[in-house]
Amino acid sequence: MKTSIIILTYNGLKYSKNCIESIRKYTEKDYEIIVVDNNSTDGTKNWLSMQRDIKVIYNNENFGFPIGCNQGIRAACGNDILLLNNDVIVTPNWLKNLRKCLYSSKNIGAVGPITNKCSNKQSINLRYDSINDMIKWCKKYNISNPSKWENRSKLVGFCFFFKREVINKIGLLDERFSPGNYEDDDYSLRIRRAGYKLVLCRDTFIYHYGGVSFFRYDYLKLLNMNRDKFEKKWGAKYDVIFNEY
Repeated sequence: MKTSIIILTYNGLKYSKNCIESIRKYTEKDYEIIVVDNNSTDGTKNWLSMQRDIKVIYNNENFGFPIGCNQGIRAACGNDILLLNNDVIVTPNWLKNLRKCLYSSKNIGAVGPITNKCSNKQSINLRYDSINDMIKWCKKYNISNPSKWENRSKLVGFCFFFKREVINKIGLLDERFSPGNYEDDDYSLRIRRAGYKLVLCRDTFIYHYGGVSFFRYDYLKLLNMNRDKFEKKWGAKYDVIFNEY
């Protein structure tokens, strides 16, 4: 069973290197890495061109997150799809744990891990002196434990892992939310309305720098704009929609 790990890049080479190196180091076979580069100008494209184990899609402009993810999904050949921000460091047993939960029930459509920096109560307070210390902690923490699987009404898209059958049933990400934000809320809602469960895996931690991808945008303006799009699409206020679930 192969997992297609899809990563978007727009500059931030040091983060992308750390992310991909951590995947290589801490991920069991079988997987493929697909990187969609949104016209980086900091050497990212040159570095990617030298990576023989990565499938790369080069864009001539920054199309944002939903469009880029959909490009990656179309190019994916895996049995399941994992959307991963480039500003994360994955940890021992991360994918094995997430996959175990994802396939533990036919009713589970998507899963996600906890982290150090995230909304939606998907983060925990973790003190460490270095990344190496964090990894050592994760070796003890990342042990599959179904008692730590928690049903959720939505999952944050920094690490969003779902079955291919979900895509076949509900389609790709909604590109109206480009360059990004609320596409994960929208996809979570569509997954739930298709009859699947969403599960947060509190037995799996990965590190998230957070906010790297959108530093060039007016973030608050973007949030408000896409929240309006979300509410117009679904015909109700955001909080009302998710209180239904």
